[in-house]
Amino acid sequence: MLIRELSVGKVIVTSLIACIIVCIIVLLLYIIFKSPFSYPYFIHYFDVSGKRGPQIDDLLDMFLISGGLADIQNHCKKIEQWKQESCQQIEHSLMKKYRRRQYLRAVDDNNAFVFYFVRSQTRYRQKNYVKSSYKVNVKTDSFMYDYEYIQQRYNDLANIGFECTLRAYHSKNQRKLATRELREKIMIRDNYTCQLCGKYMPDEVGLQIDHIIPIAKGGKTVVSNLRVLCSKCNASKSDKITV
Repeated sequence: MLIRELSVGKVIVTSLIACIIVCIIVLLLYIIFKSPFSYPYFIHYFDVSGKRGPQIDDLLDMFLISGGLADIQNHCKKIEQWKQESCQQIEHSLMKKYRRRQYLRAVDDNNAFVFYFVRSQTRYRQKNYVKSSYKVNVKTDSFMYDYEYIQQRYNDLANIGFECTLRAYHSKNQRKLATRELREKIMIRDNYTCQLCGKYMPDEVGLQIDHIIPIAKGGKTVVSNLRVLCSKCNASKSDKITV
């Protein structure tokens, strides 16, 4: 009986050792054949908490208007550096063909720039019968672009002087874009003074915001095309272009 138990124990130990050896071999093979290449994506988060129906194109335009292209271009340099280092790593590898295939699968230039919509949500926890709240940021949408798309969008914004988003610039309802915030910006810039007759209107009575190039003639609701006029000058101007 003792000999039989010893034999069974020896079989179990042998099996465990075999399993451990197999696991070690599998782990080593995984380490050896695992791809060492991880594409360096550009990641940016847009906080859209409290916003209804946010448009990625508008947010991307505002990102570029505020100087975001510099971040994009700096990241392009990082991608190029990663490619050079990866190619050097392949050249020093004993499995060049295999590593090159892994590298090519990792390269994802068409989706190099990733933008996420993030919303702040309130969560609750309970401890010792006391309920408390805390905030978490939750990703709701993701958008991926290549550098060419972003550069083209930047060029289009440059063509309109970075004065507004492309969607706003090409909107058919330009009058709707004359927000209170924009009106106040023009009034402060022009010191509440009619740009034709010089009338000062600090109480805003009779003060109107005029499109230098009328909307009917293709004018846009952008800062460079707006000015302060008194109601009399604005009425006499009608739809003429008066500088």
